[in-house]
Amino acid sequence: MGISHSSVYLASTAFALLGSGIVWQKVCSSPPEWIKELDMMGQPRKQKLFGTAVVCGGSIAGTVAARILADHFERVILVDPELHDIEKPRTRIMQYNATHALLSLFIDGARRLWPNLTRNLRPRADVYADLQLHYSGITVPAPYWDYPGGHLPDTLAMRRSTTQPTLYKLLMQHPSANITVWPGTVRGVTASDNKTFIRSVLIRKLDGTEIAVNDVNLAVDCTGRMQAGMKWLETAGFSLPENLRVSYKPNIRYATLCFTVSPELESRLPIPEYALNSVCAYIHSQHFTHGLSVTALLKTDNNTMQVMLTSCEDNLPRSVPEILPFMATIRGHEPLAPWFVETVEMLCEHCDSPSFDIIKIPEQSYVKYNSVPAGDLPSNFIAVGDAHIQLNPVHGQGVAKIMLNAITLNSLLHSIDSPALPRDFSARYFKKNADRTEGLWDATRLHDYGSSDCEPMAGETRDDGRFARWFELKLISAAMQHQEVASVLWRVRNMIAAERALLAPTVLWKALWTRSRF
Repeated sequence: MGISHSSVYLASTAFALLGSGIVWQKVCSSPPEWIKELDMMGQPRKQKLFGTAVVCGGSIAGTVAARILADHFERVILVDPELHDIEKPRTRIMQYNATHALLSLFIDGARRLWPNLTRNLRPRADVYADLQLHYSGITVPAPYWDYPGGHLPDTLAMRRSTTQPTLYKLLMQHPSANITVWPGTVRGVTASDNKTFIRSVLIRKLDGTEIAVNDVNLAVDCTGRMQAGMKWLETAGFSLPENLRVSYKPNIRYATLCFTVSPELESRLPIPEYALNSVCAYIHSQHFTHGLSVTALLKTDNNTMQVMLTSCEDNLPRSVPEILPFMATIRGHEPLAPWFVETVEMLCEHCDSPSFDIIKIPEQSYVKYNSVPAGDLPSNFIAVGDAHIQLNPVHGQGVAKIMLNAITLNSLLHSIDSPALPRDFSARYFKKNADRTEGLWDATRLHDYGSSDCEPMAGETRDDGRFARWFELKLISAAMQHQEVASVLWRVRNMIAAERALLAPTVLWKALWTRSRF
């Protein structure tokens, strides 16, 4: 009996689909480029690039950028008005005392830049990179099963007020003698005659004197939420599009309550051991229809614990008696973990009054330098961290985003063969960063649109992202039942996998066919 043409066609189609599926699965599952590029971090180039790199701003972004540039440039100048006394609290940084979660990507990169990082921390604060996430009260597991002995990649449980001075001290201990720190403020830049590059950076020192750095090979905007680089370029005569900066308002506040906890009290707290060994002991993320609320507990450095509370209203607690009544208003498909509530009760009862840091999160913005027409952007200007993209801090990805920018910068500098930057260096940097970080902007922004208190960016409404939020809930639901989905979701959120991993056929199938719990 012969085989019909239709049978041959169906069989061919089936094999083609199967083959395509296997290829797509492999593409989606492959590590992103930036993970491979981590191996180049901390590796100095043989011949340094000519001229001076000026880093404008000395926060974590500025410190990391200066360390990268020290491996590549003859001279690095780090400018910040508060670097004359690094032990003094940083008043210009909104979240200096606020809750931070350091994802493993940041620590992995930082340890390559400063191999002695952990040795300089007393006491050691190594923990698993597990956020102990409970979405609407329901556990979203971390993939311990993927790692030998169940040891997730580790990170550090540290407050920013400890992290930032530590990194700065290590920067100053760098064996290269090409890093100079100037306490002061960058006031602007001057352009070359043909408006193709930045000729000099203008600096005002603390005593009021103004000087110009004239041999600038690279100017790096690390001014954070000020995003001052855009103003500098416009004032210097560079042509920038009117809609270069886009923004939206999440309209939320969050409070960081910092308790000093004695070892004796800590031993009596009902925190499970697995939670104490995680970067966050507990996170409750409220369903976005109830607001952008995140409740968290972190064991941090120097016998401290932090409780994070979030609200869309101006009703956050400002005294100890207000803490538990506020927590009673938090909603979810499941209640807050009983041990978490009991722990906060004991902290309130047995600790001295905690410090209260309450922040109203400003608008989140993205300066789309990658959209500037070729030739309009100076070839020797880049931006790192919040100076480029500001992400809603409740999602906990801001510091890791800095390291992703740094990895991109380092790999591009290593690709340069000549002693000077190429004409398209700035465009290449912003294009590559957009490919890697624009998804973070889209994912967090569209998630936030699910809250009735969020004000979308111009030209969008809260209906934008409805499908993305539906798919997000399907992924979270599937992660609660399928280890593969939980693993991929954890890797993408920790920025050690590309977003394409969520579209792998086996992940997509499980997500679409799992009934949503929300």
